[in-house]
Amino acid sequence: MLRYGVIGCGPVFEVFQVKALLKARGLKLSAVCDLDVERVKKTAENYGIEKAYADYNNLLRDKSIDAVVVNLPQHLHVRVCVDSAQAGKHVYVEKPIATTLKDARRIIDVCEAERVKLCVGHQRRFINIEMKARNLIRRGYLGKVFKIRVIACWYEPIENLLQKEWWYRKECGGGPLMRWGVHKTDTLRFLLGQEAVRVFAEMDTFVHHNRKVTVEDNLVALYRFNKGAIAELEVSNSQHEGVTSRGETIEIWGDKGTLWYRPSMGEMSLLSLKKTNPVNRNSFVTMKLEPDGQEMVKIHEKFAESIKKNKKPPVTGEDGYKALEMVLASYKSAIEHKPITLPL
Repeated sequence: MLRYGVIGCGPVFEVFQVKALLKARGLKLSAVCDLDVERVKKTAENYGIEKAYADYNNLLRDKSIDAVVVNLPQHLHVRVCVDSAQAGKHVYVEKPIATTLKDARRIIDVCEAERVKLCVGHQRRFINIEMKARNLIRRGYLGKVFKIRVIACWYEPIENLLQKEWWYRKECGGGPLMRWGVHKTDTLRFLLGQEAVRVFAEMDTFVHHNRKVTVEDNLVALYRFNKGAIAELEVSNSQHEGVTSRGETIEIWGDKGTLWYRPSMGEMSLLSLKKTNPVNRNSFVTMKLEPDGQEMVKIHEKFAESIKKNKKPPVTGEDGYKALEMVLASYKSAIEHKPITLPL
């Protein structure tokens, strides 16, 4: 049984991580750490966690801890990940892996040098409908995929945005592309099995006008991949969306079919020359895969298994690096107003 320690007990931990860690097989949540002494004490009491630390170095000195979960703002990842690896702890770091490619490479290299496993928190790969979509593509239901469109657009009130500097400051990695668009660049790689080789992007701040805000509130990027597919990615935190749509859809076109789905709602429609509606060959088959909410459980169970069996982690450091590289290339394109070639 692997013993986990969590560094950072803020909203990501409370909303997304803690219940999954308590439920996941093969590991035990044994310690938590946060600079807020009252918060970390309360967290330990609420969830029956054995140990609570206010200094992460003390957690790293705890020889009973096998792996750490780094739940800090993205611009603080590199130091804590490096210290954790050098303390001999396996590392699970929330997305994005870092805010710069230099920091991302540093994390990867140190984990490799210290022979500890590194997993990046792109758990959305394990949403049941995302896995279904990838399976349909792999089994040839769409034929050769040539185009994919990913939309991730919501409305976030300015007062909410200003609560955390890593949500609105460029140097801290704010902006919708870095905050959740990096999940979508990972999704593109996960679905297509291809690498981006070129990007052209446009961005601006249309709605969230405030002297403190130094990041975009809308960005649209067009990618070309190494096996020929093109992809569109739209992200926003200033678009009022319908209650049902949630502003999140994925559309995929191939020479033998079309797939449309909403990852967070479990709605999917498929038209395929391989298998389609038996009543009308040219009609879409609709499916409903209710989100099971277990994607965080799945990624931690697979990470624990990779440690115990010395296997490849479910989302590697290189996966995190590539997703971040697509984000940073998009920003570079939007700033310089020209296409950017990858790798950077």
